[in-house]
Amino acid sequence: MGVDHYSKQEMIGLGITFLFLPCIFVGFRIWAKWLSRRSLQADDYLIFRGLALSIGCSITQLVGSIDGLLGQHETTGPDGQPLLHDPKFLTYQKCKFASQMMAVVGLGLTKISLLVLMRGIFAVSRTFRLGSNILVGLTAIWTISFFISNLFTCYPITALVEEYYGHKCLNSLAMWYAGCITDVLIDLIIMVLPLPMIFKLQLPQKQKLAISAMFVMGTAVVGISITRMAMYFHIGATYLEHYNDDSYFISPVVFWTNIESSLAVILACLPTLRPLWTFYHGGRRGMPDPPSYEPYNSSRRSRHKRIHEPFN
Repeated sequence: MGVDHYSKQEMIGLGITFLFLPCIFVGFRIWAKWLSRRSLQADDYLIFRGLALSIGCSITQLVGSIDGLLGQHETTGPDGQPLLHDPKFLTYQKCKFASQMMAVVGLGLTKISLLVLMRGIFAVSRTFRLGSNILVGLTAIWTISFFISNLFTCYPITALVEEYYGHKCLNSLAMWYAGCITDVLIDLIIMVLPLPMIFKLQLPQKQKLAISAMFVMGTAVVGISITRMAMYFHIGATYLEHYNDDSYFISPVVFWTNIESSLAVILACLPTLRPLWTFYHGGRRGMPDPPSYEPYNSSRRSRHKRIHEPFN
């Protein structure tokens, strides 16, 4: 599958792949919790909601491909012009609209889940708590703002946002650009936020590097975000050449959004999977992690601190 070359089969294959992958990793996350005898926390419940919306995005991609025209050329009439009210084309339009709505909320919840997880790990640092709280607030504002913007792209609300339908709509392409650019910026900040704290943990250098690598793997999500942004700019640059074949040339809006949502859930689960590594290498169920890496719990505060006071 290359730029501007898609097929129905590829859309279905991507939809199925990214439907199951995040489910597997969330399952690993729950298994890791069970192995370490820890209860579910706020970050887990947030990721469950992010997973539900990621699944929703995959389902809309499958419906848009099977019952709609996602990744397929529009049906044309005898005059060679596309049939704008063809039922399959309308199904595609509705799936595209639903995917954008769910992805914004799902990405926001997944980012906040990761921030809450990191805030628990590094809870004794006031500076880190402040930074993570600010990022949680910014992410919440980003999520609400772009959810409302997507919902009210046209008024009255409709999934048919293209100008040829004659509705009163915002410039949806400019809104997509703004959403992608700010999405990348927030991901970059989240990715680098924990690194200074990790390298000040009381751990052997090898373990510090391993933990850092798990967080830095978030660059994969940043890479997907940048790719999605690049595809949006490509669509914007070529749209006037293909305005009469929306379902084919705007397919990346749907499937790159789905890929990003799914990978975000997967990568947000990686820092929680250390008990699986310990278990695989001969550890026992219920064996606690080293104190310096153990997720923060207020009931343990009197027993140890994982990060020394100079980090405050």
